[in-house]
Amino acid sequence: MHLHAHRSLAMEWLLSWWCRAGWSFLFCISLSGCAGITLNAVQDGRLVADGPIPGVEVIRQGARPQARPDMALEPGDEVRTGPQTSVVLSFLDGARVFVQPSTHVRIGSIFVYLGEVLIKVKGFFQVETKYATAGSEGTQYLVRVDPGDQVRVVVAEDRVGLLSRSQRWSKIILGPGQSARIVGADPPRVDEKGASPEEIEDIRQRIRELDAVVPEYSSIGPLLGGALAIGAGIGIGQMLKDKHKDQPDGGSYDGRQPGGGDYTPPGTRRPPAN
Repeated sequence: MHLHAHRSLAMEWLLSWWCRAGWSFLFCISLSGCAGITLNAVQDGRLVADGPIPGVEVIRQGARPQARPDMALEPGDEVRTGPQTSVVLSFLDGARVFVQPSTHVRIGSIFVYLGEVLIKVKGFFQVETKYATAGSEGTQYLVRVDPGDQVRVVVAEDRVGLLSRSQRWSKIILGPGQSARIVGADPPRVDEKGASPEEIEDIRQRIRELDAVVPEYSSIGPLLGGALAIGAGIGIGQMLKDKHKDQPDGGSYDGRQPGGGDYTPPGTRRPPAN
């Protein structure tokens, strides 16, 4: 009886831990700051298939590990691209950041020190600069930072919200085809004419070309497989836990039905009443 009770408690603890760990992992990968992020590089229109990658510098806690295809990045990592190299950062949720040549960014929420990034996302995502943040939901857009903290944001699809990191000005929403310039901590100046159709098409075309060169399965497939495995484990664990709760404890059976009254197993004769 005592052995069965100990086994029951151990099973409940194990299933509870498995569920908590699984949900924590899935919650973590849903946030850009701890999502699985992989790095690939494109040079002369071709995917760099073998490492180390020339023209790409990764800085991690002061060290400089060699950049390689499908390299896993960590929050806080910095990436610098040379004048002939673009980098594709692939997130587990399908978001992609296309780091253009001669650009310096930090990983987590993408922080642009200098240069240009193109964004293609399906859910909420944000790009940070020194004084402003450009957040979006399901869109394609460009963020460029030039010397002197001059920022330009161009929206190709859907909407992007501009926010002051110091809350010095109210949120501004940019729609498709709109653009804005931000200098230092000053409020954005929305371009009256917006971006030209040629510039919007150029942004879309560059995203399409880089997207086609770096297949999604090569960068996020293993991470996605791990997430699905844990998700399946959560479901199975919860199912077993529920089933375990529904079953009566073998050590505490008292011969009564759950709703009250006596219970006689099939094939067993009831003793005569006194």
